[in-house]
Amino acid sequence: MEYKEADKEQPLYHPLAHVIVNEDKIMINGRKYEILANVKDALDIEMLKEKYDPFLDQYDYLVGDISSEHLRLKGFYDEKDRVAIDKKANAIVDYLEEYCNPGSAYFVLRLAQENQIKKVAFGRQNKRKNMSNNRYHSKRPYFKERRVHKTRIGGHKTAVKFQRGKGSHKNKGFVIKKRKG
Repeated sequence: MEYKEADKEQPLYHPLAHVIVNEDKIMINGRKYEILANVKDALDIEMLKEKYDPFLDQYDYLVGDISSEHLRLKGFYDEKDRVAIDKKANAIVDYLEEYCNPGSAYFVLRLAQENQIKKVAFGRQNKRKNMSNNRYHSKRPYFKERRVHKTRIGGHKTAVKFQRGKGSHKNKGFVIKKRKG
């Protein structure tokens, strides 16, 4: 049995990242990050260079965990951004507890500068729409007046009818008849 095929390196789908580390700061592809946590010395520069994808530039926080000698990177947005709860920075602790191996090495990085790429990725999602600028909406009222029609719910199955007796006033009474249909 020969395992030479499996020993070959996997092809890279993106170029290697340019990483510079300086005490509690790290620069990845020209973007400055602060190192918030580096548990069990998980921040390995060589693995980070290979695994970092430019897609991760849109995130404000990066979490890397090492399991079975492999680095897994996950991005999170700032708390003030309008995204799903599990993509906000508040969910980092939950992510580490639920999706990472217990006791595994991990690191957390926070972007130290304004994220211009995120603005492009979000587009208009974080901007409130100004309705007064739109001519069509400013001339229209917020609601449309409509005439209300009486509704019949189920119709009456039984009818109560008052019936007088023939001839005398003493013979008064009610007769309940079922309607047809």
